[in-house]
Amino acid sequence: MEEILKKDEEKEKGHRKRLREKFLTVGTKGLQDYEILELLLTYTVVRKNCRGIAKELLLKYGDLYSILKQSGEELQKNKNVTERAVVFLKLIFEIIENGLYKKIYNKRIEISSNTKLLNYLSCSLLKRDVEVFKVLFLNSQNKLLKEEELFFGTLDRSTVYIRELIKKILNYNAKSIIIVHNHPSGSLKPSDSDIFLTRKIKELFDKIEIQLLDHLIISERGYFSFLEGGIL
Repeated sequence: MEEILKKDEEKEKGHRKRLREKFLTVGTKGLQDYEILELLLTYTVVRKNCRGIAKELLLKYGDLYSILKQSGEELQKNKNVTERAVVFLKLIFEIIENGLYKKIYNKRIEISSNTKLLNYLSCSLLKRDVEVFKVLFLNSQNKLLKEEELFFGTLDRSTVYIRELIKKILNYNAKSIIIVHNHPSGSLKPSDSDIFLTRKIKELFDKIEIQLLDHLIISERGYFSFLEGGIL
């Protein structure tokens, strides 16, 4: 039995080494999602087959982003996911999100060319299984003051409360905003509700001297700008 365990351990070590070498050669683009998660887990899970653990987590939560967004308490409900593993995964996730956010924080925003902004928005909105209504609040120099996810679900008059949006604008003393929401379906085509809501917000904001600079739709296929598309 001891000899079998030793062989299994050597086999696992060899597999982990090959996985590290593969990452160093091709990066994450050359790895499957389960391989990326498996590689992360190898740094906190000892002497166990991390491939099986990674596949179980992906089967349960759907994708890497959804796994990393889970609370520590939720992740620890899973077999073989220890506190050490949770701390490591959450730390990696926060470094990524905070790093992207800091790259755009207090920078002048130019939607047509700001790749860093779009990267941040893609990171925070892709892989979500519901529509998320995010608002970027800006000052008179178009510098970012704050960003918040305010509403969830299909965007229409019943889910987006314009009064709540105006209250946030006043709280942050914002002079303009950019609206962003995702399309989990992958489509970049604005729905009738998207268009109606955008025009309604702009109409109201014009009366109180608040600028709606743009409304962006983010999906796996890229982004759509209501400004560039001639809707605003």
